[in-house]
Amino acid sequence: MDELTFLTDQAGAPALLNSRRPRLYRLKGGALHLARACLAFGCGVSIQEIRLLGGGLRIDGRIAAGALKIVFVKAEEIRLLGARVSGEAVALACGGGALDLAANLPASALSIHFSPAAVQRIVAQAATPELRRRLEDPLDFEPLLSCVTPSARALEKSARRLLAGGESGEENLARRPPPPEWDAMVGLSADLLREADAVGRTPAPRGARRRRRLALTIENLLWEAPHAGESRRLSLEDAARRLRCSRRSIQLAVQEEFGLGFVELKRAIRLHQVHAALRRERCGSSGVGRIAKAHEFNHLGRFAGHYREMFGVLPSVDLPGGAGSRAGAMACPKEQAHMGGGLC
Repeated sequence: MDELTFLTDQAGAPALLNSRRPRLYRLKGGALHLARACLAFGCGVSIQEIRLLGGGLRIDGRIAAGALKIVFVKAEEIRLLGARVSGEAVALACGGGALDLAANLPASALSIHFSPAAVQRIVAQAATPELRRRLEDPLDFEPLLSCVTPSARALEKSARRLLAGGESGEENLARRPPPPEWDAMVGLSADLLREADAVGRTPAPRGARRRRRLALTIENLLWEAPHAGESRRLSLEDAARRLRCSRRSIQLAVQEEFGLGFVELKRAIRLHQVHAALRRERCGSSGVGRIAKAHEFNHLGRFAGHYREMFGVLPSVDLPGGAGSRAGAMACPKEQAHMGGGLC
């Protein structure tokens, strides 16, 4: 499962979660454009904002042990913690908790990361012994999704003021003093935790939960490495037969979760698998065709076009030793894949 941890060149995106073993990959090719700003303090608090300006990506991971992450999301439409968000929302997750996000439209996420030492101050201000106990036992604290409360709005404004007035970067953190708003931010964070915990996450309708489980199962099946002697091929019909469900239910679930059809999601994952395999390749450019066909790309011209659209270079450029040049990589025709035996 090494491919699950392979990161694309958008080095700033995993920082949104600042978590163990994040998974990040593009959902769509073309103009994937991210903007990132960050600010960190020696008191164990970091603030960062990532704006998705174009394209689409999928990112998930688990928050580091003992830490706390508060994320303020603004989007036309985004999937966060399995819920469809339109407008604004706040997500909170403690160490051991998982955050996941899938975005295909312009969106922004402002996150505040509290180290274990900083979290202790927040936990100390939690109102009830029960909430304190659950915060100190991450396995007992599920990630929360909340609307933007007055406490959340005040905390977000404080974070944005600091980010706008600070010098971006993470060097010399120990010498950067806590911000003047630090005590107020601790109190607001404790208030926000109490408010979100009191409301809790409204359970999604049973049908929506079932579709989400199906979509994530399909995603994992597509990432799953084949056993010895098995083909990597997994068509929509194969998936439906294996999971004992209809093709339509798979298409609906995948479209709802990722904003993509089955073939589009499959192509995105296969392209990332090829990308990782090429970087491990030691046989030169002759291995490109073999690797592509092993990942269901039967038409090499179309494959090169999809690869160029996704990563901005021809496949041979990503071989160790550089069989090509990124500066000289030429765009290939963009053609639509079909539903046949391969992706193209």
